[in-house]
Amino acid sequence: MNFRTFGAAGLIWLVGAMGTTAFGEIQLKDNSEIVGTWRLESVAPALDKPKIEENRIWEFKPDGTIVTSGYNRHFKTHDRHEWSYRIVDGKIVADDPGRPGKTIDYVVYEKTPDQMILKGGIEGFYFFKKQ
Repeated sequence: MNFRTFGAAGLIWLVGAMGTTAFGEIQLKDNSEIVGTWRLESVAPALDKPKIEENRIWEFKPDGTIVTSGYNRHFKTHDRHEWSYRIVDGKIVADDPGRPGKTIDYVVYEKTPDQMILKGGIEGFYFFKKQ
């Protein structure tokens, strides 16, 4: 396919479509779009890589607090952590537990009323179901 057969309008549309489908990121307006209790089912370093099973609860509270609980496969024990988050430029910016002054950024990669995929953090992709 060349420029002459595709046309300028078609080329502009193609570039625009590639830009929106390449990333699939959803810009959050505020935290009301994620507030609630979510079960982290799995994580993966990339969408096309094998998923690692998880079974943790993440609760995004309206006051800007995240509470995570359940079995921590890294430490091989059940635990509970609480820290702050905020929405900045459509992304979730969370305090990094144990690293004062550092943050971890997450982008909502995909979201339906009962499922959500976050991209970022240390795991890559986080696959959630609404509780």
